[in-house]
Amino acid sequence: MRIKQFLPIKNTVVRSSLNSTAFQKWKAPKYLLPPFFLAFAAAASAQPAEKKPRLTQETTVLDPIIITARKAEEDLSKVPESVTTVSFDQMSSNPLQAVQAVAAHSPNMNWANWGAAGTYLSIRGVSSLGGPSNNADGTVSFSIDGVPGSMLSLTNNLLDVQRVEVMRGPQGTLWGANSLGGAVNVITNQPDGTRDIHVTTEIGSHGYRMGEAVVGGNIVPDMLDGRMAFRFNNFDGDMGSLYTDDLGERKIGAFRGGLRFTGQDGTTVTLSGSYARDKGNSPFFLLKDAPGFPISGSLTEPHQDVRQSGLTLNVQHEFDSFRFTSITGYQRNTVDGYVDSTDSLVYDRLGIPPAFQLSQPSITNDAERIWSQEFRLNSLDDAPFRWVVGATVAHSDAEREFNLAAAPGVNETTHLKTFNSGIFGDVSIPLTDRLTLSLGGRYSYDDIRLRNSNSAGLPSLSGRNSITDSYFTGRAALSYQWSDDALIYASVARGHSTRIFPLYSTPVLGVVADAYPAATGWTYEAGAKVKMLDDRLEIDGSIFYNDIQNGVLTYLDASSAQFFTTYQDYDTAGFELQARAQITDELKLIGGVGYTHSELGSGSAGSLFKGRGVPNVPNWSANAAIQYEKPLEALGLSGEFSATAELQYVSSRVADVQQSFDLDSYSVVNLRTGWKNEQGDFEVYGFARNLFDKRYEVYGSSLSGAPVVMTATGRIVGMGITKHF
Repeated sequence: MRIKQFLPIKNTVVRSSLNSTAFQKWKAPKYLLPPFFLAFAAAASAQPAEKKPRLTQETTVLDPIIITARKAEEDLSKVPESVTTVSFDQMSSNPLQAVQAVAAHSPNMNWANWGAAGTYLSIRGVSSLGGPSNNADGTVSFSIDGVPGSMLSLTNNLLDVQRVEVMRGPQGTLWGANSLGGAVNVITNQPDGTRDIHVTTEIGSHGYRMGEAVVGGNIVPDMLDGRMAFRFNNFDGDMGSLYTDDLGERKIGAFRGGLRFTGQDGTTVTLSGSYARDKGNSPFFLLKDAPGFPISGSLTEPHQDVRQSGLTLNVQHEFDSFRFTSITGYQRNTVDGYVDSTDSLVYDRLGIPPAFQLSQPSITNDAERIWSQEFRLNSLDDAPFRWVVGATVAHSDAEREFNLAAAPGVNETTHLKTFNSGIFGDVSIPLTDRLTLSLGGRYSYDDIRLRNSNSAGLPSLSGRNSITDSYFTGRAALSYQWSDDALIYASVARGHSTRIFPLYSTPVLGVVADAYPAATGWTYEAGAKVKMLDDRLEIDGSIFYNDIQNGVLTYLDASSAQFFTTYQDYDTAGFELQARAQITDELKLIGGVGYTHSELGSGSAGSLFKGRGVPNVPNWSANAAIQYEKPLEALGLSGEFSATAELQYVSSRVADVQQSFDLDSYSVVNLRTGWKNEQGDFEVYGFARNLFDKRYEVYGSSLSGAPVVMTATGRIVGMGITKHF
């Protein structure tokens, strides 16, 4: 497969010994090369003739970032793949949409939202084309503490989180199903015995309120530790409405807690649980260019009620030559939604007279239960090489109930059962002191069963179908430790998603259509990771090319005002460049930029959409932050002053596969400034989130020619207090 030239410059042909015609014929645009060769040159210059001296202990350097992307603790700078870590403080910039905050801090990651049960992610342009067809129709897997969730999990408010790891490229080898574009793993604070008792409260504009309490510590010395956290949020909404109160309201209550038992033989058993409820009244869509945007013409008030609960049992034991881990998970997610399909502003735009603008209630109720189990053996930290082997099983029992527009008074129910199992292994083999070969593979088996029924018992709208599938995925990487502070690598990975039955599908004369083919792909990546200036500067650069087949595409046909689903090949290519810098002891900079070019190929609909961009995938995404902390003793004052300024940018992107219109580019600025006492146990701070009140669009589609969108929360200005005990 050939990617068209993106810029009017000469091409450089990239050749590989890998047996892939697509990769051999790919012509790499020069915009991919500067970030990689810049990092490569830095890597070369970082190689010393002899061991360089380190700065004194009094000098501030960057703290190493430890990740578990390969199922073991490793220094991020030593892992040959593109990974971003997002801290709790960074997620605090958007507490009402924590996963969106993760995407905003991760180059080439995009968050889209078309309702409580319609949130999805894309990484490097590998996406649910147009929108997800069911809760498993994702290309980016999402896990919390290693427990896999579904797309309904993406509304999780991520209470008491330590960090989030965003892994780019196919991650199915270690992270299981539907990791074609990447994987996200949330690491929560564990009941490890650390004393942590604190409360935080915030108050802000539009009725924003937040209260959080955390209690953690040792319960029985050398035996039992515990931790629990509570959070409550309120937001009155900031979207205007012609017929109802303001929309966009949120009322959130969440709990997370856990106990850890430590046996005399070193075995640890950690039991944790969580519960969250999130009630809101966001509209289904808004007219993009309506006067006074964002404003809704919904005739009745919408509502959503999201409930999430889960239990996790983690057992670990260290033997003489390996470490054993067992992770057992259970989740229950429900989403009850009501919207009015009639919006007077949209209908006016379409020329529909007011007399025909009648309320059309639409309900969608989703419920799912997920059981999962992972058994894993890892090498020990002092082993001569890193390895991991394991097996996983996951079972999802999902149900969606919705009313049928074509049959008033009749509700259709789609029942989807999915069973995924797999065995996996991953190893890093030192070929020389500096050259390492990493190999990983997974064999997976899927059993997917769908059943349709309806409240009227109509045989023509009832039916069932099923599919089984087995497949291999894997990854190979070759890395070279150019110096103690520089790593370069190249990798190739095979990705595979599960086959898809749409949850909104209805049988035709009692026949349920077959599942859509599984999306598959090859990903090629090269990168470099460099530390410079005596560990005061870190640079991480990577380039990539994705060749995807059979991506499931859902689109709205304007002529019939009906949704259709097909499958489509597509390519994406681009780069990421990330950096951290400790400028002075008080001043720190963090940032990243990503570029993705996406292009649809042929599919089941022929070449109807060939050459167009993947919907809702921006070319450019970037983030930058400056953090400043300064003791005030030089001014004769006590305590410490802190300030943080963030800039997040996303370029314009096509809203739908028909290229009906573009979603606007946007820049978001977040500010935070605070004072902490000398003891460090009390802080008061002020914040301005989305300072310039950008009402940026997070999803869009064309409804019979009228551009409709979903929009994000606007500006929230307020203050907060944190007290530690």
